[in-house]
Amino acid sequence: MNRARRPARLEMRGIRRSFGERAVLRGVDLRVEPGQILGLLGPNGAGKSTLIAIADGTSTPDAGSVTVDGIDLLTHREAAASVIGSAPQSLGIYPTLSLQENVRAFARLHGLRGRALRARCTEVIESLGLAPSARLAAEHLSGGQKRRLHLAMALTHEPRLLFLDEPTVGADVESRRQILDLVRRIAAEGAAVVYTTHYLNELEQLPARIAILHNGILEERGTVDDVVHAQGGGALRVRVPGDAPAPAGWVREGEWLVGAPAPSTTGELLADLVTGLGERAGGITDVQLSRPTLESAYLRILREHEPRSISTTEVHDAAA
Repeated sequence: MNRARRPARLEMRGIRRSFGERAVLRGVDLRVEPGQILGLLGPNGAGKSTLIAIADGTSTPDAGSVTVDGIDLLTHREAAASVIGSAPQSLGIYPTLSLQENVRAFARLHGLRGRALRARCTEVIESLGLAPSARLAAEHLSGGQKRRLHLAMALTHEPRLLFLDEPTVGADVESRRQILDLVRRIAAEGAAVVYTTHYLNELEQLPARIAILHNGILEERGTVDDVVHAQGGGALRVRVPGDAPAPAGWVREGEWLVGAPAPSTTGELLADLVTGLGERAGGITDVQLSRPTLESAYLRILREHEPRSISTTEVHDAAA
């Protein structure tokens, strides 16, 4: 017996959006399943904010369709909005209200009342480690506490689709850990999370699927492991004192020869170097291999699209 495919938490088809003559989104397709965390990356100006605004219902596309948990967002916006949670980068908290009052006010906007409202707000506040500060005015919270409060407000109605834009900006180490723990737990319970961040190592920790928006087109790259394995990006450093020229495929940095192995070719690269060095190979005093990361892989992807040299700072900017 054929079983109907369960609806995606988010499905976007043929999304197009232009501003004047500039086409920002040129036929974007995206499907995010229950329990998935999607890391959305792309260079500055690629259209990530526009895509998210269309996906959460705060903007409309020029063409295409959006469904959230099987609900057509463009024709049944209110019904779809009831299952969407959003924590944009800009904090939307009321500074003179207490932490608890902020959470309860947002819960009421989503229709919670009475005992259900109190129970859910208490649950969310405790899950983010905010209970000791529940009665403190929001303006007196630390940066990390404000960021967690912002997330708590987005979770009051138990959304099945959650958009998080830079959720750990300004957060201390403990706040960042609590936020990431909660994101993993939300996904484990069946919600889908669309996550943007400057800190690519967070996507490794979650772990997330990776999609990259560039020139108006969205490319889904699979899991973090898929991206890292496909792109590599680690560095093999071999210390060979002297000033002899570096062999082909290597760069000399002082006493070090530096190579960039493709995935699964580290041993071959080192063996070729030893052969190429000949008698000088006896002068090798150290070998270091840096582990490929999502950041190094993403740097390579950006260079595929933009051949000029791209700095690590630009990688951080492009992720946001």
